[in-house]
Amino acid sequence: MEKKNIYNNFKNKVAIVTGGSEGIGFAVARALTKKGVKVLIVSRNKKKLQLAKKKLSSKDAKIDFYVGDVSKKETASKVINKCNKLWGKADILINNAGGPPPGNLLNHKDVEWEKTINTNLLSVVRFSRSVIPSMKKKKWGRIISISSTISKEPTPRMILSATSRAGVASFTKSLALEFAEFNITSNVISVGGVLTKRLEQLIIKQAKNKNQKFNDLFFNIKNSIPAKRFAKPDEIASYVLFLCSEESAYINGQNLIIDGGLTKGY
Repeated sequence: MEKKNIYNNFKNKVAIVTGGSEGIGFAVARALTKKGVKVLIVSRNKKKLQLAKKKLSSKDAKIDFYVGDVSKKETASKVINKCNKLWGKADILINNAGGPPPGNLLNHKDVEWEKTINTNLLSVVRFSRSVIPSMKKKKWGRIISISSTISKEPTPRMILSATSRAGVASFTKSLALEFAEFNITSNVISVGGVLTKRLEQLIIKQAKNKNQKFNDLFFNIKNSIPAKRFAKPDEIASYVLFLCSEESAYINGQNLIIDGGLTKGY
């Protein structure tokens, strides 16, 4: 008996991936284009977007980009307008904004809080609000927000991320409850350590603060994970693909932890 391909339903789908020029976002965009999804990637850096498009382009891949800052109020509507002009719709939304800087409560002024809330929480609200009306009409949609395990196990040092990411989880649950009847699923993927430039920068900063060598701290953090390794961006992308598939239609309003067993709560 021939094995069913769970990704056959992707052929005519269109996706928007924020933070799509590198890291997890780029891996997700690559995974989607390989399945025939038309993808619009969003980032602030035009050169990185151009390079990403070049890497993702092929005879069969449909890929384009939009240069914009997701923390700005007008970005979501402009991205949706471009997507509609290109392909007439948006079936899949991947919210993937970069994380805020580390630091505890007394380290951060209002400007950092406002930037974080706009980038990591309100961008998810604005983009979701922009795509849901057309998803309702088609009675099909997938909204997936890339988050962090810090939303479930907060630390004082990552208070900006913990606060904004927890808001995303609650917002996502509300979306799921309201729009599930329209075959729209809304889920969060909370990752632990993933081998990206963001992780490297955080470890570099932490090593300087602790007066440690980067390699020593990197090794210690990696060994604190039960799996004894960091995740690869492509691994996260494979889970995103499943949540975008028809077979995941009954998974809704969830905050899925992907961290090699590091998170202790359940």
